[in-house]
Amino acid sequence: MSESEFYYAARIPADIDRPDALVMGLSFRQVGIVAGTAAGCWLVYTAVHNVAPHLPVLAVLAPLAIVLTVAAGIAVGARDGISADRFLLAAARHARRPRRLVDTPEDEGVPPMPSFLPQRWRNAQGSDPSPLMLPVTGVNEQAVVDLRDAGAAGVAACSTVNFALRSAGEQNHLVAGFGRFLNSLSGPTQILIRTRRVDLAPMVAALEADAAGLAHPALEAAARDHAAFLAEISDGRRLLSRQVLLTVRELAAGKHGADAGPRITRRLAEAASALSGAGVVVAAYTPTGAADLLSEACAATAA
Repeated sequence: MSESEFYYAARIPADIDRPDALVMGLSFRQVGIVAGTAAGCWLVYTAVHNVAPHLPVLAVLAPLAIVLTVAAGIAVGARDGISADRFLLAAARHARRPRRLVDTPEDEGVPPMPSFLPQRWRNAQGSDPSPLMLPVTGVNEQAVVDLRDAGAAGVAACSTVNFALRSAGEQNHLVAGFGRFLNSLSGPTQILIRTRRVDLAPMVAALEADAAGLAHPALEAAARDHAAFLAEISDGRRLLSRQVLLTVRELAAGKHGADAGPRITRRLAEAASALSGAGVVVAAYTPTGAADLLSEACAATAA
């Protein structure tokens, strides 16, 4: 077998955002959680021992040991790639957020209930709803999506590659090209595979409209048969299509937000150049296309 027929794997870091280890494989954040909790437990033990010196030691150490064990579990635990402490903080923030949100102008807020309504109606309403603050404020002329305090993002559509039908050498080449792309990432990047419904009605209508203008009756008959075939498929099955989206995000905001557009454009161009080695074509969205994509994502779809 030649060298191109052997499979190999490109070396890609498992977690490029993983912090450096400080002590015993623990990061500075994890060491701070454990050490801070241990120091607090020691202060509590010292204070209780000074106030009640005749209290059994185990009666004081047992609850403190439980607290220290929980803190250690939070420090080293993780869920869905998020450390346990950050996950708990996010859960606490989510629990404090209002549940009733309404779409309203940001500068006006939510108007109160009219005073002429009966008091029991206003009491039954409960707490007032809060304004719905979408994470996206708009798309500029560079097709850059403004994400408020989270920065800005750019979106591009990616083609797919039939990996299974390639030879071993071609597969090795594709894996190496994709590995070079992953190793070249310089900022937050997301690869999203979305599934959406396909409506063949416009295609069927176009075929039926253009069939009469074909040069030969056989071509017209074939076009009408194909239109009928597509209509039958659309009526009898639920058609789905998959789309691969590449999103790059810049964290800069505020006075530096104006520089996010060129950086996002450059990163998308670099991604297109890197992924070309893997046979993937990357096409950045236009401002109109990005706005339509966001509108489609936010629109309610039928079940």
